[in-house]
Amino acid sequence: MTVRRSLFWKVAPALVALQLVVVAVAAGFTIWYARSAQETLASAALAARIDATAEEIERRTNGLADGVDGLEEDLRLDLSFRFPDPLILIDLNGTAADPIWPSAEGFAIEFSSSDSSWDEPSWVQLEEAYDDVVIDLSDEDVEGGFASAPLFDAGGFPAGLLVVQPLTRSLDLELAASQEAFRKSVRAIAILAVVLALLFGGILTWWLVGPIRRMAAVVSEMGGDWQANRVEIEGEDEIAVLGRSINEMADRVAESIESLRATDRMRRELVANVGHDLRTPLAGIRLHIEEANRFESEGRHAEAVASLTTAQKQIDHVSRMIDDLFELSRLEGDASLLRIEPIPPAELVSEVVGMFAASASQAEVVLQADLDDDLPILHADGTRLIRLLGNLISNAIRHAPERSEVSLNVRANMVAGELTMSVSDQGVGMSEEDQQRLFDRYYRGSDARTRDTRHKRTGLGLAIAKAVAEAHDGRLEVESAPGEGTTMRFTLPIGGSPDSGAELQAQRL
Repeated sequence: MTVRRSLFWKVAPALVALQLVVVAVAAGFTIWYARSAQETLASAALAARIDATAEEIERRTNGLADGVDGLEEDLRLDLSFRFPDPLILIDLNGTAADPIWPSAEGFAIEFSSSDSSWDEPSWVQLEEAYDDVVIDLSDEDVEGGFASAPLFDAGGFPAGLLVVQPLTRSLDLELAASQEAFRKSVRAIAILAVVLALLFGGILTWWLVGPIRRMAAVVSEMGGDWQANRVEIEGEDEIAVLGRSINEMADRVAESIESLRATDRMRRELVANVGHDLRTPLAGIRLHIEEANRFESEGRHAEAVASLTTAQKQIDHVSRMIDDLFELSRLEGDASLLRIEPIPPAELVSEVVGMFAASASQAEVVLQADLDDDLPILHADGTRLIRLLGNLISNAIRHAPERSEVSLNVRANMVAGELTMSVSDQGVGMSEEDQQRLFDRYYRGSDARTRDTRHKRTGLGLAIAKAVAEAHDGRLEVESAPGEGTTMRFTLPIGGSPDSGAELQAQRL
């Protein structure tokens, strides 16, 4: 069983990660911009603390009356709880007393003289050192920075300096509260970002993935009914474009299925019609051959020759039918080829009219041609165009009344880029139903024109004519009404490849 992973679990983690990155970036910028302000506040706090410590030393030593080395043990003990960094007392001569190390109990640190050394800042040698409290957080003079405060005797005169160095732990102690508050803020913001990301992920999934899921459900149902199921389109965004594409695809699939069904019906009709039309002449051929053999065995030579002649006519009819089927399959197949060449329309019409002049005269029908002047040169398959016009004229002659007229008109429309050849007769015409199925293979209509009982034909002529027209990107149309005659109109685009004799694959409409 395949477990489908919801798109939500792809979107939500991405949003969570994005939110956390935003929080981290925001926190980094906050630290960077707030660092100097925090250090300024910390410097002020350290200055106040060292100044208060200096005042305490002055008060409890009576202005360093006993010198920097005369501090009592209880005072040194108290001073060890003031700063987490060493305190050094320096007299006016620059002599430093033993450092006062921070109390491990008071600051929960392990610090001894063995892991720290005393480096006297150059600042203590300057007279400005006795003017005010100095806080130096840089590493320029002493690594880790230092702080100094002047010490005064009972008369208010400078007596020495109180120095705290380095300031690393003291500065960290001053910044600890703000840093803890910052860490709590970051944690709170991170939790809020995760919650908001999950919430936004759910909303985004519902808003974005919901329509896609509905589309997927509709597409899954389309397999059962391509005609009924369609995606509902809302808006003009990318999802709407996707839904519209799905509907268009479904329409094309439905059309293809219907086309396949129609093709299947046509195939079954073709097989049935071909079987019927071949069975009858083949049975007749067999019968005539048997009669010819019997007549010959009886010495009736003339009757045997007549039977064989009739069988030959039946064979010719079957051969024409097979040739027509082969031609139609080539024109309608993907591999059909047209031999494109330059064709003057006047020569084409003259050749076709000449081919059927005798047939028209025998049927007592007047065959006339009317062409526009200066007709453009066509680029088409001349042999197949002759076949098309020949089928149209042959049908018109067969169904035209005696002493009537069959006309072939050729007109050029240069604005539309088309050339139209129309064949008209003055026959009985056709009904609307017969016109709709006129180009179907083997269709036999209800009236005299489509039944064609006077001539033995294959029934594929108009189907071949339509296939030739469509292979040339043209169209073949019928215009008729009962009692008003019939006009077959073939429209062909003007243009095409000028390469004489080029083999081009026919494009099916």
